[in-house]
Amino acid sequence: MQGRKKEGLFSMKPRRAYPRSQQKVLAVFLPLIALIWASISADAASAENPNDILIIVNRSVKANKIEIDELKDIFLKKRTNWSSGERAVPLNVASDPKLREEFRASVLNMSATEEKRYWQTRKIKGGDGEPAEFGNVLKAVYKLHGAVSYIYRSDYKEGIVKVVFVLEAGK
Repeated sequence: MQGRKKEGLFSMKPRRAYPRSQQKVLAVFLPLIALIWASISADAASAENPNDILIIVNRSVKANKIEIDELKDIFLKKRTNWSSGERAVPLNVASDPKLREEFRASVLNMSATEEKRYWQTRKIKGGDGEPAEFGNVLKAVYKLHGAVSYIYRSDYKEGIVKVVFVLEAGK
């Protein structure tokens, strides 16, 4: 046994290469596995981004999804009811100016000045005032039938309200 060299991880003897058939299989499947892994990782990262804006509604609202145009009309009070006939109650965020600005830009396609001008004009013409503002919209939406608002994903608590749309961060 003294004259024999040890085989294994620390031996001086080179490891044997994989047989040619295994090399072909590895050449096909390793890139495929890497591609699948990257795709899953990208989906998981975008699906769980804490900066996504969730459009939330009271659990009494029958709608399970909402389109951007419908959401815009509700927040500009051009539309006052859900498709089920229930009164739609839009609520703005008072406690987070950055969130409010992102929502305004993404959904209303307005700047703060344009939104202010819109509500002034509407009031002069005898229309409704702008949506009420709440510091804790999650709690307000939970308690108020027909309510709709927006929060960051990081502030969402499962089962309290329904999510009907997701505005992905950075898009």
